[in-house]
Amino acid sequence: MSDGLEEVSAESMAVSPFDNVELFRGLDADELREIIHACERRVFQPGEVLFSEGEPAESMFLVEAGELEVRSRGDADDEVVLAVLGAGNVVGEMSILDGISLRSATVKAIAEVAAFELTRDVFTELRNERSHAAYKLILNLARILGERRRRTDTRVAEVFADPKNHIDAFEAQVNDLLGRLKKA
Repeated sequence: MSDGLEEVSAESMAVSPFDNVELFRGLDADELREIIHACERRVFQPGEVLFSEGEPAESMFLVEAGELEVRSRGDADDEVVLAVLGAGNVVGEMSILDGISLRSATVKAIAEVAAFELTRDVFTELRNERSHAAYKLILNLARILGERRRRTDTRVAEVFADPKNHIDAFEAQVNDLLGRLKKA
């Protein structure tokens, strides 16, 4: 494997990259280890796609190392970079709850990525086993989604209250992101 990403099993992996992940808030070390052990460790090379927009959402990924780009198609069918994420981030978390959802974005590696994949089926098994860790994840996800909804509502209200100011700020963010991507 290149770039120094070592082969690490879920059993030997220190849970430290996930200690401060909002989705895992309130889980003790044993519960976090239970979640990690339920995952499959995967490595993605630069340019490799973890999942594509529009495909069935069947798993989430816990990023151990590396860097991901999250993209979505706009109304004009052009791709927009929504985020660049690294170690300690989680993508696709809605998939473990909703059995009918489609991916809302495409996620690909922009550097070599090591990630733990948790499928909906395995998560359902944890829930069926009455795993405290699984139920804590559900509670955390509900809290996170509520917070995201409130932030989105606030942001939409701000944009409509003063669209000119927000368009300028958005353009500055896009230019900054493009500059960072050109350096990568």
